[in-house]
Amino acid sequence: MKLYQNNSLNPKIRSYSGEEWSFIKVLSGLFRFIYKEFVKSVKNSNSRIRIDKNKINWVLTVPAIWEDQAKEIMRRAFHKAEMISSKDSENLLFCYEPEAAALDFFHDQKIKLNFNDKKLLVVDAGGGTIDITLMKSTIENKKIKEFEVLMVPKGGDFGSIYIDQQFMKFFQSFLNLNNNQFNQFKDEFPKGILKLLNMWEGIKTGIQEEGLTENDSQIIEIPSIVLKDLKKTFGIKDFEDLAEKFNERNRNSGLSKIEWDDDEDSLVIKGDRIKSFFKEPIDKLKKYLNNLRQTSEILKQTDIVFFTGGLSNCEYFRKSVQKILGNNYQYNKAPYPDKSILLGAVYFGFDPNIVSIRRSQFTYGILASIRYNPRIHDPNRKETTKISNRQEIEIIKNVFHPFIFKGDKIKLSEPITQIYTPVDDKHKRWDVKILRTDKKWDPNYKAIYSDSQDVKIMGSAKIPIPKSNLSLDKQKMEVSFHFATTEFKIFMKYLPDPTILKNLTLNYDQTQN
Repeated sequence: MKLYQNNSLNPKIRSYSGEEWSFIKVLSGLFRFIYKEFVKSVKNSNSRIRIDKNKINWVLTVPAIWEDQAKEIMRRAFHKAEMISSKDSENLLFCYEPEAAALDFFHDQKIKLNFNDKKLLVVDAGGGTIDITLMKSTIENKKIKEFEVLMVPKGGDFGSIYIDQQFMKFFQSFLNLNNNQFNQFKDEFPKGILKLLNMWEGIKTGIQEEGLTENDSQIIEIPSIVLKDLKKTFGIKDFEDLAEKFNERNRNSGLSKIEWDDDEDSLVIKGDRIKSFFKEPIDKLKKYLNNLRQTSEILKQTDIVFFTGGLSNCEYFRKSVQKILGNNYQYNKAPYPDKSILLGAVYFGFDPNIVSIRRSQFTYGILASIRYNPRIHDPNRKETTKISNRQEIEIIKNVFHPFIFKGDKIKLSEPITQIYTPVDDKHKRWDVKILRTDKKWDPNYKAIYSDSQDVKIMGSAKIPIPKSNLSLDKQKMEVSFHFATTEFKIFMKYLPDPTILKNLTLNYDQTQN
């Protein structure tokens, strides 16, 4: 979630003990640990296998609604962990999690059912985000030929951890601790809190819809280490008394009373209160899905709704989504929702080109200076410049010049190609800024400028301008933008001399995203 909400290329993350760490440092440490465990596992199974790190293709799954900058941070961490030889190594692939889940689903089901041209709405209910993607498969001779993504990936921050937050708010209220006291407790005793959350995780994902009434109870065993730490820090001994006081404070809440079982060191909570922990995230999801129904054709195209991600283990969550969407669809759950993404990532690693068509997440463009057009440009921004010793033209600077629009179909095999010419011959390189906006507009109606509130700078790429005696209007450069892969790539070819080819590096902006 830090990466989803990120404003920096090196965000900080706070540990349970209150220390602030570089996110890249934490991630690279995690990747090193995973690599050591991987090597250990391989050698235990076959000691004769020699592992060459440079010959391994790594597949890292990420939410589909992540932005490119978040993937850049993951690349930096992977390189820092020495998992790849260079930051831009092709040995690291990113795979969108809903796509991975769909790959696993179709590989698992393709023989049993005819899914050719069926449209699959993937609901990837993870820890932080819920991603929603509509996909279609083409199957030939019982083999998947290709996938097409039919919509811009959508979703938001209403995943499983927000249910956990509601549970922790309840636990804080039960203990009758203020925010400072409870935060202090979490900081000083992280081990107990993590054990409590693990206990809650098992209960949360196992909840059946029919077990959420005021007549049904869930027993939440509080780990002994938590009880010991509470006694040590706050002198809390009588948890039965805490339960009675909690019930008194919340007698008008409309929810059932809680109980404390002294013999089992457990809280006994009725189903209606458990259900209340789900309310806020599910209300957000309901609002989102209803908006999706009203503003797009996506749900009208859907044949199958497919659940994946850890929260999809919870029947109450799945049934809640089904009530929102209605009974016009076939509903399927991954056999192992928390593993289907991992399995799909393996398929993707062997054939990264299987997802041949995606949709552009934003409207992308460059910061450009273009000829003044009184029909679409602001006359107050007009300037005069020379393009040769004799000719002067009127131009507009800082224009958002789009090369692809939000929702446009982008094919893996067809990069977006644009022809550009230098504005002047005073510089050895052109520092091209890549812009993006969430809006889709008609560029022929009115120009958009880089200082518009809706426009953000993604970053910049330095395009070398070869030394030439040609006039500026003949020094054309073909710039290709590759979007259909899971990462944004830029290539340049100098048309007067096609042997001059460059793979350009996008330097992500750290101030305006």
